[in-house]
Amino acid sequence: MSLRLPDPALVHLLGSLLCAGLAWGVGNALHRWLQLSAAATRYWLCLWLLAVLPPLLAMALAVAAPSQVAALPSPLALPIALDLDAGSPAITTGITAPPRLGWPTLAQVLWAAYLIGAGIALLRLLRGTLAVARIARAAPSVPPAAWRGAASREYAGQLARQGIRIRITQHAVSPFAVRWPRPTIVLPATALQVFSDRQLRLVLGHEAAHLARRDPQRAGAMAVVEALVWFNPFVRRITARVQMAVELRCDALALGSDDTARRDFAAAYLQALRMAGHGATPASPSALTHRDAAGHRLRIQHMLGGDAGRTLPLAARTLLGAGALGIGAMLVLVQAGTAATPLPLGIVAIAASPARATPDASLLAAATMRFAAPLAQSRITGHYGDAGGIRQRAHRGIDFGARVGTSVLAPADATVVAATPDYPGGAQYGTVVVLDHGNGWQTLFAHLDGTDVQVGQQVRSGDPIARTGRSGRVTGPHLHMEMLFNGERIDPQRRLP
Repeated sequence: MSLRLPDPALVHLLGSLLCAGLAWGVGNALHRWLQLSAAATRYWLCLWLLAVLPPLLAMALAVAAPSQVAALPSPLALPIALDLDAGSPAITTGITAPPRLGWPTLAQVLWAAYLIGAGIALLRLLRGTLAVARIARAAPSVPPAAWRGAASREYAGQLARQGIRIRITQHAVSPFAVRWPRPTIVLPATALQVFSDRQLRLVLGHEAAHLARRDPQRAGAMAVVEALVWFNPFVRRITARVQMAVELRCDALALGSDDTARRDFAAAYLQALRMAGHGATPASPSALTHRDAAGHRLRIQHMLGGDAGRTLPLAARTLLGAGALGIGAMLVLVQAGTAATPLPLGIVAIAASPARATPDASLLAAATMRFAAPLAQSRITGHYGDAGGIRQRAHRGIDFGARVGTSVLAPADATVVAATPDYPGGAQYGTVVVLDHGNGWQTLFAHLDGTDVQVGQQVRSGDPIARTGRSGRVTGPHLHMEMLFNGERIDPQRRLP
C-alpha cells in the first residue's frame, strides 16, 4: 500500500520552510554553543546557502529528471474519449475539446499567490535599487577643499587612484558604497560638516572595505533570492545575520589596529544614523543598511570593545562544511523524490527517457504482459462488446459492480498520465484515472468517486489509485475499465486473471 503524495507545490513550499527553519534554528544554537564571533561571515553565509539551495535544486531536479518517470518509456497520448451510451464517438478527430473551467486546484492557488508575492518583492527591490542608483549618479564629486584634514584628503586620493569615486549628496542618507556602474562611495553633505578628519577617514575605510570584499554584488544577489522566497521568514533572518557579520568585519578592517579611534568611530556611526533619518530614501541591498535597534547596539559594542567571539580552526570549519553539504544533498533528494510533479496549472513534465524497445522485444513484452484485477473482489456486470438496452453500440470496456468508495488498485506497474474530473472530451466518463504501463499498454478507469494519485506519479501493481463511484453518465455506482494496446481498445478480460 502506498501513501498519497501531497501536492507538489505544497511540497516545495514546506520544503523551503523546513530547510530554512532548520538552518536558522540549528545554526543559531550552534553559534551560541560554540561562542563564535558575530562577525563570522562565512559561517552565516554557509547557513544561508543551506537554507535556500536545497529547495531550489530539488525543484530543478524534479523538473529536469523526475525519478518517477525516468526509467519508463514516454507515455502514450491520452485515449480518445468514447461516448459510452450514445452510440457514436464523442471525438472523431485528434483535436480534444478544452476542459471545463472549475474551481482552482491547491497548486494553482499556491502558485498564483507565490507569483504575486514574488512580483511585489522584486518590484520593491527594483524601486530601491533605482533610487540608490539615481542618488549615486546625480551626486557630484567632493571638492578637495571640502575635506576636514590631511588624513581624509590623502585617503580619498588613494581611493581615487584605485578607481573608486567619492560623491556627495544632499539626500538624507547614511554613507554607502555601490559597485555599479562604477565603484562609488556616496557621503551625505552633512558628513563633511559634522565629521572630524579622523571620522571621515574611518567612514571611508569602512565603505572601501565593502567594495574590496565585493559586498554590494553579494548583497544584491542575496536580495534577489530573498525576493523569490519572500514567504520564508527564516531566510530573511539568516540574511540579516550575514549582513550584520559583513558590517562588523568591515568595521574591524576600517579600525585596523588603531584602538584610539574606537570612540571616534562609534560617535561617527551614531551621527550617520541621525543623518539618515527614518525612511527618508528607499534602501537598496547594495547600500548594506539595517534598521533594527539590536543591530545598532551590537555594532557600537564591537566598535568600542572589539570582538570577543571565537574563530574555529580550519579542521573544525571543514568538518562543519562537509556536514552541511551532506545535509543539503539529503534534503535535495528527499524533497525531489516527494514532489512528483513540480509544475503548476496541470502541466506534466516528462524527462527524456530511454529509447523504446526494439519491435521484437516490444512484441515479446506485449505477449507476456499480465494485469491484476483492479478490485479486491471482482464482480463483472458489463462485458466488452455488450450491446442493447441503453447502449446503442458495443461496449468498449468492462464494468465491475462495487459500492461507492471501494478502493481501485493499479493492475500493473505504471505512470499516472491522467487523474481528473474533467477528462478531455469525455464528460460522460466522470472522474477518470489513466495509467501508462509501458510497451504500448494503457488502462483507463472511469466513474470514480475520487483519485488517490496525481499526474506523473509512479505506482506499483496493487497500489490504490482511486475510489469507485457514480460520477459522469451512469445508471448506478460501478467501475468502468478500458484497456488499450498501442491506442486500440481490447477486451480487458483477456488479460485479467
